Amino acid sequence: MVTQKWVWILGAILFILTGCQESDQAAQPTDEDDSEFNADVVDVHGGITGLDNMENYFQQVEKQKKGDLRVVSYTIEGDPILTDLAYDGKQINVKYDYTRDQYGSGEVDTFHCEKLKREENSTNLSYYLTDCDGTHGDMRDVLTVSYNVQRQDVFEVELTYGKEGGKQSIELNDDDKQEVYKQLVLANYLNENPRDESCSKEEEIIPYSMQVKINGADHTLKWLSCTSSEKANKFTNIAEYIIHVSKNPKESSEDVIYGYIMAVEDNQILIGQDLTATDYESLKNVKAEGLGNYIFTFVYIETDGAQDFSEGDKIAVEVDRVLDDGSPGRVKGGDIEKIN
Repeated sequence: MVTQKWVWILGAILFILTGCQESDQAAQPTDEDDSEFNADVVDVHGGITGLDNMENYFQQVEKQKKGDLRVVSYTIEGDPILTDLAYDGKQINVKYDYTRDQYGSGEVDTFHCEKLKREENSTNLSYYLTDCDGTHGDMRDVLTVSYNVQRQDVFEVELTYGKEGGKQSIELNDDDKQEVYKQLVLANYLNENPRDESCSKEEEIIPYSMQVKINGADHTLKWLSCTSSEKANKFTNIAEYIIHVSKNPKESSEDVIYGYIMAVEDNQILIGQDLTATDYESLKNVKAEGLGNYIFTFVYIETDGAQDFSEGDKIAVEVDRVLDDGSPGRVKGGDIEKIN
């Protein structure tokens, strides 16, 4: 009986451990799920399909043209959350559908907002709603694309192109590496297959092969340059950019950091570097000593002009020198500019 009891206990422990291991991995939705929802934009754990639809819709609302948009975002468990935007020329009617999220509220949240905004930082791009009624807070996130290469353990690119297959030894400085990673993420390189064999015989066709090494994985893209293929053209442009900057590397630009002000003290400002507007909204009531619990980067700026700024201002700071690269870091600030 004692032996049988311990077998049951060990079995229960193994079951729990197995469940924990599986929960750490992001579940992938099936293709059938996507087609069922008629999505304009799909966000699978940061891999965005239909980003051009999001940008076109933003431009449409800016011009006060009526229209609808559906964004489907998947949770880490693979459950879809549907966001429907319907602009009637005056306001945006919004519906968040959580009924398919097994760990969510299971409700449908409806409200309306006055504005759809777009914010681009050096490491992310976001679309969000402001002046909202009938919801918690007056700001809601619609879509955020993150492309901070410094959060990757490894990021390397190997490019082969031309009929002879000339391989390029790509040496990129930090600024160029960030820009290449940004372009690849915005092109949804992990989920897109740019191959297109429909080039006309009259066109000059150049074969490309790009191997992207990121963290512990390799991802290879192969395509032909072809003016009739919009999908392939995106990656051709990235390849041409890589070729150019590998031969003509950018000179190190002056060190400028961007962020929202979290706190203002006598001769220093605490900023959240590269936060989005919705990030700031969720963090603005957190005390400075509690910010270390979040994944964002926070920096103290030493400056005699601290009192010219307020919490919530978005600023660009020229860094004169780094005083402490800890967490949060500390720098001596030069010129500081407020950004709308």
